[in-house]
Amino acid sequence: MAIKKITAIIDEFQLEAVEKVLDSHGVCGFTAQSIQGRGDYCHNCSRNHLVNQVKIELYTEERLVQQITRLILHTADLGEESEGLVAITSVDELFWVNGERHAVADEFNYFEVEHG
Repeated sequence: MAIKKITAIIDEFQLEAVEKVLDSHGVCGFTAQSIQGRGDYCHNCSRNHLVNQVKIELYTEERLVQQITRLILHTADLGEESEGLVAITSVDELFWVNGERHAVADEFNYFEVEHG
């Protein structure tokens, strides 16, 4: 089974909610970092007109990628302009630094994810 990478750029104030919903569905490993950017919306009160956001990156088995993506989208969506985006990309190779070995899809076999 293939490994996919999900990259989500969301409103910085939604990080805690997204983290909780991912954790409650067994998605325990991801990276989050503060970023700035702008799309359709720019922050006119900031000096550089950039919006503070958070970038979340995680890896998962191909069969779970749509379910996890829906969780992120549903949780992060506040109905506001320029809330971010989610990208799904294929991973050609992935390695664990510890042990200097290939990562395999089974290592990203999170709990079955269900959301209405």
